[in-house]
Amino acid sequence: MLKKPERKVGDFDASSMADITFLLLIFFLVTTTISSEKGIKFVLPQKADQTEGVKVKGVVNILLNDDDDVLLGKKGKEEEVNIQQVRDRLQILSREIAAQGDSIIVSIKVTPGSTYKNYIELLDQVKSAKINRISLAQ
Repeated sequence: MLKKPERKVGDFDASSMADITFLLLIFFLVTTTISSEKGIKFVLPQKADQTEGVKVKGVVNILLNDDDDVLLGKKGKEEEVNIQQVRDRLQILSREIAAQGDSIIVSIKVTPGSTYKNYIELLDQVKSAKINRISLAQ
């Protein structure tokens, strides 16, 4: 009988494969862009050399508590309102404060147990009332 010829097994050089792998890794690290979340856009003021006192007459407090109730009003005169009513109330208070010659400053205080959704909705209401001076308190 005829004898089958023996097949020679080829050697595989893995050292060049490692080089190619690292080159591809470096290529993809350099060429890919990493997306970052934009978040909420706030324009922060420049750092001032001197601090000036805030007129308490123009400050309107908003408190969002653990039960997601909203308290809105001037200091000592806060009353409970619905989140959807915040914009209208702020516009009325803004007109009252502007009639006195002051500008409105909204101070928002949120307790740790309140929901993030309601906090964002509250910020949206304040922004839609065209309030430019917002203070986020702890």
